[in-house]
Amino acid sequence: MRLKRGALRLLPLAFSVHAAFAQQAPATQDDTKVQRLDDVVVTGSVKRTQKKDSTNTVNTISAEEIRKLAPISTADLLQNVPGIFAEGSTAGEASNNITVRGLPVTGGYRYAPQLIDGLPWFEEPEVPFMNNDVAARFDLMTKRVEVVKGGTGGILYSNGLGATVNHITRTGGQTLEGGYKLEIADYNFLRNDFFLSGPINKNLTFAVGGFYRTSDGLRDTGYTADKGGQVRGNLVYRTDDGTTEVQLHALKINDRTAFYQNVPFQVPAITQPGTAANPVRIDMNAVWPIGIDFAHGTVASPSNRRFTMLGEYGQRQVDMADGIHPNFDIYTAKLSHEFESGWTFDGGVRHTSGSSGFNALFTGNDTTTAARFNNARYNNDVLRFGAFYQGAVGVAAYGLNGGPRIADSTYLNYLIPFITTTEAKSTSVDLKVGKTLELLGEHQVTLGTYFTEYSNKQNFQQSLLVSTMNDHSELVELRAIDAAGTPVGPSVTSGGVMRLGFNGYLADTKVKGEAIYLHDHWEALDRRLKLDLGVRHQTQRANVTYNVRDQTTNMTPAGVVPGSAADTIADNEVLLPGANQYLNSKVSATGWSVGANYSLRPTLAVYGLVSNSFRLPSLEQLNQLQFDPTAPGSKVEKIRQYETGARYYADTWDTQVALFYNKFSPRDQYVDYRDFTSPQCTPAGTIVDINSCPLVREFYRRGIQNIGLELEAAWRPRAVKGLELRITGVVQDPKVVDANYRTVKELRVNDVVTGYTFEQIGEDGRRPRRLAKFMANVQGTWDLKPYTGLPFKPYAKYTYFGSRYSESQDVNVTLYPAYYHLDGGFIWDFNKNSAFQFHVSNITNRLSFTEGDPVFVDLKGPNGATNRGVSRPLFGRTLRAMYTYFF
Repeated sequence: MRLKRGALRLLPLAFSVHAAFAQQAPATQDDTKVQRLDDVVVTGSVKRTQKKDSTNTVNTISAEEIRKLAPISTADLLQNVPGIFAEGSTAGEASNNITVRGLPVTGGYRYAPQLIDGLPWFEEPEVPFMNNDVAARFDLMTKRVEVVKGGTGGILYSNGLGATVNHITRTGGQTLEGGYKLEIADYNFLRNDFFLSGPINKNLTFAVGGFYRTSDGLRDTGYTADKGGQVRGNLVYRTDDGTTEVQLHALKINDRTAFYQNVPFQVPAITQPGTAANPVRIDMNAVWPIGIDFAHGTVASPSNRRFTMLGEYGQRQVDMADGIHPNFDIYTAKLSHEFESGWTFDGGVRHTSGSSGFNALFTGNDTTTAARFNNARYNNDVLRFGAFYQGAVGVAAYGLNGGPRIADSTYLNYLIPFITTTEAKSTSVDLKVGKTLELLGEHQVTLGTYFTEYSNKQNFQQSLLVSTMNDHSELVELRAIDAAGTPVGPSVTSGGVMRLGFNGYLADTKVKGEAIYLHDHWEALDRRLKLDLGVRHQTQRANVTYNVRDQTTNMTPAGVVPGSAADTIADNEVLLPGANQYLNSKVSATGWSVGANYSLRPTLAVYGLVSNSFRLPSLEQLNQLQFDPTAPGSKVEKIRQYETGARYYADTWDTQVALFYNKFSPRDQYVDYRDFTSPQCTPAGTIVDINSCPLVREFYRRGIQNIGLELEAAWRPRAVKGLELRITGVVQDPKVVDANYRTVKELRVNDVVTGYTFEQIGEDGRRPRRLAKFMANVQGTWDLKPYTGLPFKPYAKYTYFGSRYSESQDVNVTLYPAYYHLDGGFIWDFNKNSAFQFHVSNITNRLSFTEGDPVFVDLKGPNGATNRGVSRPLFGRTLRAMYTYFF
């Protein structure tokens, strides 16, 4: 039975539950200050370094802070890091998008690789339909998360020039420890986390843990939306003298999560397209849903959960409940040794193999009444097959399996399933030697080599469904009808599917790479001055086979008479893969970084860095041949970064502030369109059948410049014991460089396509899409024990995101408004081992959109008096409860 939202039912529990937060005596402010000064990070450095001594920006999130933040996903966790925008994690628990400091990406993790204990779980962080967060999950085995931006990240790690995110795993000690956590929420969410760690003998320790979760989904899909989890463990061997350490890690993830996309909305009518000077401004006080509830609704439903697709494989049944489905085995071996000569060796090998599925339902921007929708289908689809439909005067919608006719006032829309299967393997080897030298101070010199080999085989295909737009939407069957309202000719759809096999591609990519890097960590002037000097040279060799689904094929089954009542035109234009296209690519690049940190006094340091980095082609670029063949030198992206900042630690507050500037050289982008002017196009009444026109790819260049200021601060007022306030924020001004191209625009009258035209697009000087100029995060925690004697800690978090453009294009400019998100709850550590936590997300049930398409002047709402669009809203208010126990 589904729990009513907003009314959390606390199940009777047999609590043998998690414990990691045993009560402790309240720390004095001096104690807290010492702890903060002694914070040590291992990411982006060749030795354990105190956070205050880093030569670039470092942010850390401890296990205790993860507990208070209560994130629903990796992206939700990372949006608490200054400069990272995670779009509210509105896609669900996995496959969310993040951007870092305005870098030129609006999806995935191109410049923010997710490492687990210093090695990537998959070498390439930008893979289409396999976001880098799908296998980087937190649980009770997560000790902390460290984020290093720029600088040494681009030297010590592949693709680490934006934000290198390192998820650090718990290992065992000489004391047996364990914990269990049970979490429930008001959407039939049930999650179990556990860990157990300790000694096997005095030299060998172990740790094992993981999670398993089921839920009906953050939006009401009508079926089990999230199901699965991960288990991981490690063995650590240390010699008696501490000079040698061997680590073996294994992780198995097999998880399914729903992917939530845009829902339709309508706004007051606009009279002209938005421009850069006068954009269409979305006002959340004047936005109305079209059939789907913003807070908890979704276009996914039991009716569209399963359907049929056709392709080169024949016929298959698709289950949308598979959702985002990573199924990977990840194995790691690490060795470190210190020789008597003072030389050190550190090596790590990781191998990942498995698959990742991406079954996601995208929403068309065609929501209108059935009368208007069906009229467009008659004019744009039925008339193209006129010989099959003698006597037809229109189209009507019916329920599936002989259901009744759908009322003309019912909302109908297209749904576009994106169905992708990915087979992936990745092996990474990082070997380095180090030596401490004395020359005008102490030098920790590191020479490293890096080897990688990875493969990615993808089959991506779309389909086209016709559905009602309401709670638990229903697929409908479209039929041509005569003047008497009687169906004639073949069905326009087949089981609610209008195109049984649509756009997509097949790609098979194999990549090998090597890198060599040199790094010098130099400490001088009584260790008050720290310098990080590094250089990295990397080579990539790729072999790609690519097939576009562009061959229109009639797949009417043998034995079915074309045009008969037993026929359907849904299988007449299936797009199959065309001829193989090949890419054999070899590229290389060199980058360098110089950073310095100077301690003015023990609690105050200033730092600065300059780096010249690079980004070799990603799998998204390789898989789809996103390179201009006339510009062979354009495959490598060059990045110049500058940063300066200061860190200050006082008794009652501490601050980290950073000023940064990034300049990304323009890199290849492309636009695909159907050339409607080609004589190869098939006539379709007064227009052409656009899907019969040749597919054209045109290249253009696009870069980014951004200047910004980041702040991270904490305040613990003496007058209010136990209170801590944390503030993070960023002010930035990202701008697109270059980016001018053309595309094809549909001309519509009352939703009927009447023709096509070319439209010139410019982005130069515009703000990149979905990026805010200002973002802030304020967190407060108050330990009431000094006043009440009770270990009770209320907390709250306020997150603010400034206004954002739907696109960076200079046509149909649409500005989505700023929004805030308020979360809060309390933690009750009611004995030294056990704790209860209650958490409310989106306390005010705030309505806003995190992303969305432009609003077009010719796309009218169902009543003709508004304009429609599609956007992804925040999740509505949710309630969660957690009980934990540690021993």
